[in-house]
Amino acid sequence: MKTYIVDTYAWIALTEGNKKFKQEIEESLLETPIIVLCELSKVLEKKKIEQKEKDKILDYVINNSLLIPFSQADAINSGRISAKENLYLVDGIVYSYTSKEKPLLTGDKHFKGKPFVCLIEG
Repeated sequence: MKTYIVDTYAWIALTEGNKKFKQEIEESLLETPIIVLCELSKVLEKKKIEQKEKDKILDYVINNSLLIPFSQADAINSGRISAKENLYLVDGIVYSYTSKEKPLLTGDKHFKGKPFVCLIEG
């Protein structure tokens, strides 16, 4: 079974009914950096999703993925990776958790061509 680091893009795509993301998410082990929960909450708020639906989506993420905490060492490492990879800070934080064994599941074009990324387009 595959393990993925899941970003906000992937979780939003799932909530919007994207079948490609649904299949990958349902057939894999998932790890979600805690900052993705912040970003996801913000996106749902901006989309004016009803509170009951927001809670349902956030509960799904919490209950179906391992939430990865953000430590002092992670902060330093992700800052370095953000600069090196020319990524926005939040994207750098998320990307800092990826590896050959745990690629990033995303549709975000900022990650196109980067190693350890499963980029689903469309």
